Amino acid sequence: MALSIYLATRKKLVSHGVRDTRDGNLTLTDRDLFVRFVKLERAQRLKSFEAVQAAVQSIEAYTNSIGKRYLALFAYMYLRFSDGTPKMTEADEALESGGVRKIKEYRRAVTDEEIVIAAWGTVQFNRYENGFFRALYAHRS
Repeated sequence: MALSIYLATRKKLVSHGVRDTRDGNLTLTDRDLFVRFVKLERAQRLKSFEAVQAAVQSIEAYTNSIGKRYLALFAYMYLRFSDGTPKMTEADEALESGGVRKIKEYRRAVTDEEIVIAAWGTVQFNRYENGFFRALYAHRS
């Protein structure tokens, strides 16, 4: 039996460590914030890049409005650690023609849209992870 979207969202957030800090736990206890993560899960299931971006922007705006912008890190992690991210990437192979061959292995067959969503989430995660993790753990207690 498939998990409800609410339980699936909760399970993913917990797997990303939201319970490790008081502020992180807000993603589960703040109803308005949690509902935004459920919308992100829905958008991701629809494999719609525009819907995913809109959901993430909603999370960013909300977390900013409550003075905890760094909690948006969990939205980026949500995408970064999805099936659209390769489970294994082999070293680039230089080709005689000057090109490069890239080989990536995924957990399952994924669409181009899923790959773009995960890549965008990874870019956002990489951009903000250091500062956001610092802020998140500074408010650990």
